[in-house]
Amino acid sequence: MLTSLAYLLNPERLGSVVLYRLTQDFGEAWSQLPRYRDNDTSKPVRPAYAGLATALSAVTNQPVVIMPDTITAPEDDLAVPAVLATTKPIAPRLLMRAVRSWEQLIRGGAEGNTLSPLLAQSEMSKPKLGTFLLDAASGRPRAPQWFYRVAAWNFAATLARAPLHLPSGPADAGQRLEWLMDTRGSLLAWDHVLEGKTERPARVGYAMHKLDFRVITLPGEPRIGIHVLPTFSRLATHWAGTRTAFVERGKSSTVLRLPVGHRRTGEGWEPYARNFAAQVVAACNLEAIKLGTNETLAETRTSSVRALVPGPTEHPLGKGTGTRFNLYLAHHVKEAVASLKAEQVTYERTDVEVTRHTKGPVAREDLDHALSGTGHDRVRILALYDAEYTRERMITALTPYLEEPEQAAGWDDNHDHPLTGRLSVQLRRMPALVSPTPVDWDRELAFVPALVSTALTGVWVETIWNPKKRTPRRGQQADTYDPKRDLRRHFHQRGIVSQFVAQRPRPKPSKPEDEENQPQELEAGAGLQALDAGEASEPKEGDDAKKPKQRRPRLDYPAINGLRDLMLRLGAVDGRLADGVVLDRPTILVGLHLRQQRVSARLGSADKTQMVEVLTALHTNPDPCQPWRLEMYSRRDHAWLPLPQGEASFGAGPIGVDQHARHKEGAALVRNHIMAALRILPGQTPLIIFVDTEACRTIWPGLQHAQFGEGALPGDGLDANGRSIAVVSINTSYGEVPTPVDRADARGRRDRARPQAPDDWLHERTTAAGVTSWYFAQKSRSYDGFGQTSINGSTHTRFTIPEELKAALLRKDWHSFTATQITVPQPGGHQAKDLAALTAALCHQSLAWDARTRHPVPLHVAGAVDRNHPEYRGSSFETDTDQPGEDAP
Repeated sequence: MLTSLAYLLNPERLGSVVLYRLTQDFGEAWSQLPRYRDNDTSKPVRPAYAGLATALSAVTNQPVVIMPDTITAPEDDLAVPAVLATTKPIAPRLLMRAVRSWEQLIRGGAEGNTLSPLLAQSEMSKPKLGTFLLDAASGRPRAPQWFYRVAAWNFAATLARAPLHLPSGPADAGQRLEWLMDTRGSLLAWDHVLEGKTERPARVGYAMHKLDFRVITLPGEPRIGIHVLPTFSRLATHWAGTRTAFVERGKSSTVLRLPVGHRRTGEGWEPYARNFAAQVVAACNLEAIKLGTNETLAETRTSSVRALVPGPTEHPLGKGTGTRFNLYLAHHVKEAVASLKAEQVTYERTDVEVTRHTKGPVAREDLDHALSGTGHDRVRILALYDAEYTRERMITALTPYLEEPEQAAGWDDNHDHPLTGRLSVQLRRMPALVSPTPVDWDRELAFVPALVSTALTGVWVETIWNPKKRTPRRGQQADTYDPKRDLRRHFHQRGIVSQFVAQRPRPKPSKPEDEENQPQELEAGAGLQALDAGEASEPKEGDDAKKPKQRRPRLDYPAINGLRDLMLRLGAVDGRLADGVVLDRPTILVGLHLRQQRVSARLGSADKTQMVEVLTALHTNPDPCQPWRLEMYSRRDHAWLPLPQGEASFGAGPIGVDQHARHKEGAALVRNHIMAALRILPGQTPLIIFVDTEACRTIWPGLQHAQFGEGALPGDGLDANGRSIAVVSINTSYGEVPTPVDRADARGRRDRARPQAPDDWLHERTTAAGVTSWYFAQKSRSYDGFGQTSINGSTHTRFTIPEELKAALLRKDWHSFTATQITVPQPGGHQAKDLAALTAALCHQSLAWDARTRHPVPLHVAGAVDRNHPEYRGSSFETDTDQPGEDAP
């Protein structure tokens, strides 16, 4: 049995809510508000309900939300009645004054008081929260959008009353974490800040534990679920780039949480509370909100103001709470909210065990058969490099594909050298790859079209390690030019897929004394074989009683994995999937990947988005003589192409599709586009469509728990002629899929407080309504074997680390377990459990990775294609020539 950090309860036990019902006249008055800017350097924006809610939270020091009073998302938030929901009644005079002051600030100081009179007309009520949940008995509970926020607040308030005990040794030792709730409903271990230090460079960092809560529904479950999300929140010691601040005010048990902006001053930049929160508080004659300076923020332990570190960055403290903390927390929540009669969400083991039949790269003897699915007789790897050591690394990674490793010694540049009967490699030196300035790639790549005309070509490229091209701030040096985006675009336009390998310095020769004390490296090209064989070094004279040391090679994993990924992008599918998947007839496995992205990073483009749509198809066949092959749908060609040509077609154009979206008319356009793609797949061959639940459920309502299996689904209409169409919904959202905590039925554990990692069995949960969902839990690759620091999160908490280990362990990331939730809204001609087992097998046995993936192979490949587009999470090509502006800190 797998336990989780989610809890089921009846909402009747969550108490009441304070509501102010707002009329449609309020929405009409709101729509007449002008665009505003809350500082001189920001762009004008439309007022949102969240802006007023932030100001009211600052005035009342309690959670406030203003949202439409509807169950489904309305087409226009302002065209339907809304509600103001909070935890305690607000004094009428204070409420009116705050709203009037906020509106005046929105209007730039001009007279105008349209909102507060309409708000004064609304009646305050204090109904039971459970009365707003509809259709619960059917296993499809529905509620207004604001309900989920308030339910999380009330649950958090109950949990905050009890401290969390983290034992260390004797039962009375350890640490007790006291919680403060913020105005967004999170719990903060405010008085338990941890400190970390590094010497090179000399830095000090701080962090505190934080609990977030999300109200979720589970398939077929009549009760609501509360998912507890623990985080180790790192705190900023300066204001640059910060976006969220916490302010402790007086003796209140609630901490004010504010969005933070930055405005220019005579000496630089200073932080300010967004949405006029500080000005409204001042207008109400309340305790002023002061964010302070960098110096006051750096005094984290004593300051009343704290800010979150803005995004991924170097920090003296690592991320993550660790699995032991999660287990203590799970037990604590169960006891602390016993009055709510909460039931922990658990999953029972099925009789389905998934196995991984093959690891490592495609074997040489299988490679030609694996590449035959591409439809090309000749396949070439074009290896572009500048550093001689990179050339050696590439050759070493390619050597296992040679019949005789010594053949690589005679390789020269600019000529094809055969690896197998179908695959060859050509090496070329290209100094432009490390150019510090932009390059004329049309000239540098003029030789490529001739190569493409003779064979299917994939490019393996050396690059300088620079994961993100950034605009320099004033007074700073620009980053070295990173050509990856430009090169991907140029390769795609020439019909080529690519993979990059980061340049690294040549390692220094080992000292004689080091060679005596450490395992010897194996000869280049024999590394993989010797590692598998477990070859041992000869024992020294007089050491008969000692076991011989294992000779382990220092494998170049970046080069090996990069080559494996390039093989995947070329469409190499060997027999590893067929060995691990049971299909008794030819079947097409479709991966449907959707993602919404901003069109560009230019000022004023934040409201414009495009829908990224990637479809892949894995054609399977039970005949071992028939290769499995990967295809991808090309919108430009309205055809299914072999994966490399499909990725090149996708990457050569804009990443998204205009006017396609997750809601309204845009959702209908997406459905029509996907239907057109699926309709041209081969005739009567059965389809199994894997979809990402979170990305697709607003487009196909049949994926939603409230309409599970009864609303629109991908593939609707394709089964009119008896064709089998199955739909499998995959949810990996951290906020929605309950976090695995422990295998409660594990035996033989010495430390009862150390959680047992998930195993290779599929788990399930069936509700009273008869709906079954499957749960496939996993531990990360780092947790499972790359050093001991991640596993230490299961033997200690960050508060109970032995003193001699603190310096080493606090700066490391501590991993938690994750899970994939599988549901089957449409089984087609299959048993739902068989489809769940198929999905788990396609996650466990990947094509280019020796660990488990979050999504099954077709959906995982579709996501990888999206991530390799040159516009992925970046600006559009049309902005490349724009002049960079000055960035605020």
